[in-house]
Amino acid sequence: MAQAQSPSSIEGDILVQLAYSAAKTFVTNYYTDLQAARTKLKDYYTPTAQVSWNGTNLTGGIADVEKLHTEMPPATYEVQCFDAQPLTPNGRGQCSILLVTNGYVKFGNEKDAPSRGFSETITLEPDTSTPPKFLISTQSTRFVF
Repeated sequence: MAQAQSPSSIEGDILVQLAYSAAKTFVTNYYTDLQAARTKLKDYYTPTAQVSWNGTNLTGGIADVEKLHTEMPPATYEVQCFDAQPLTPNGRGQCSILLVTNGYVKFGNEKDAPSRGFSETITLEPDTSTPPKFLISTQSTRFVF
């Protein structure tokens, strides 16, 4: 005989499903724009986003993030997997999402450019001006050697 789930368990399942759905959309759009439309990337970040790029903290806010993306050589990203977990709801029916992505990146246009593994940990915050959009509030990118 199946046990009935408690309301809090059902709510938690719904939050996990919503976090996964929002993260899947985010991952698809963000990595596509990271490869082909970097001028759009500033729209993915909160104005006070905290970003760490391979151990280097970018302290100049969105201007540093924009500079990083425009000065970076062309790159091809292949996301192998991602995991998304809802964080504590904010009392307005919204919650942040903890997103972890892993995959490979090739820098440069050469066909034989070496692939590097990468891992990113991102906190997505709900964008109150454009629900149900999410923005990056923290991001830590690491290359795996």
